[in-house]
Amino acid sequence: MELHQLRYFLAVVDEGSFSAAAQAVRISQSGVSTQIQKLERELGVSLIDRSPRRVTLTPAGRALLPAIRSVLTAVAQVSATAHDLRGLVVGSLRIGTVTGLAWPRLVDALAALHTRHPGVDLRLHEGNSDDLVAGVRDGRLDIAVAGWAGEPPPGLPSRIVIDDALVAIVAPGHRWADRAAVDPGELGVVDLIALPAGTGARTALDAVLARAGAAADPRWEVSAPATVRMLAARDLGVGVLSATTCAGWDDVVALPIDDPLARSRFGLLWSARPGRAARALLQQLDPDL
Repeated sequence: MELHQLRYFLAVVDEGSFSAAAQAVRISQSGVSTQIQKLERELGVSLIDRSPRRVTLTPAGRALLPAIRSVLTAVAQVSATAHDLRGLVVGSLRIGTVTGLAWPRLVDALAALHTRHPGVDLRLHEGNSDDLVAGVRDGRLDIAVAGWAGEPPPGLPSRIVIDDALVAIVAPGHRWADRAAVDPGELGVVDLIALPAGTGARTALDAVLARAGAAADPRWEVSAPATVRMLAARDLGVGVLSATTCAGWDDVVALPIDDPLARSRFGLLWSARPGRAARALLQQLDPDL
């Protein structure tokens, strides 16, 4: 059994196809397939069900996946420790962010790390907050910039960057536009415009409605805050976002929600044992970490 075979197998799992895995590990698709077949023969089990449309894990593949991730994580830790002793920062760093994130501090930190440590292979992935948290937990990501409601996800180191009130946004001509605040229960009986489940603002909205005895059933479920803005500005419903997200928008009215717990939190999450490259990026983002 060779380490590169384990890496190729993990690349297929994480990338979702042999062709994408081949691009990620920079060898031919046939090379990836051949090495995984050799691994399967040596282990005596089939790891991957191959079909023209998609690649899925066999029961044996699912059972062995955590162990394979652990092996490769341990090998990476050995390399990271050796580089620490030599004072170098190299290796790979996998960062996840919420879709559509516009956070200059992160981009500046990535640029600074790339300039100071060009040997680090930086990879950036976008997704919803639930998926990003899961990615840090299972080792697919080293650092995530995600949102949540209430307490930070348990079991992971974290740092809150923004603790923000949730607001309802409406068109200037909407019947609520002149109000001082919105009652949480009212959000359950209007045409809601919301981000998808798994995002920080949506998790906070669901919690608000649950406390009010209502359920979230958005008429408009969209992936980007900009789309929430456009729909609300045209009086197609009531949007719900964090106050910071819609700060400065002059074509909608932002109304406080009458619930002190209606807050969306945004922050950093990282693995319990961050490598040197991850620590370097975290310190760029927050010198106190």
